[in-house]
Amino acid sequence: MAYDYDTAALRALVDEITALPPDRRMEALKRAVIEHGGRWDLPSDKPGVYQPVLLSAQVFGVCAFAETIDELPVNWLRAAENALAWENAGECA
Repeated sequence: MAYDYDTAALRALVDEITALPPDRRMEALKRAVIEHGGRWDLPSDKPGVYQPVLLSAQVFGVCAFAETIDELPVNWLRAAENALAWENAGECA
């Protein structure tokens, strides 16, 4: 199965988010989703309005899930690093 990642953009985003303190990574991921046409399933800022069981974020073709908002950027970074590693190893050809 072939994957079509924009590896340069994905690498730049991973580097940008990784360089931030952990408490600022979720905002950077949300901004990237908005700026690059990604998707997310996040709880509403208004308590009790919408609270999904699993949170998700997808940008540049990389999707990750988490049970808490703090886990989501960590899981997305892990998934992005895996996608980049597979691409570099030629396993996504």
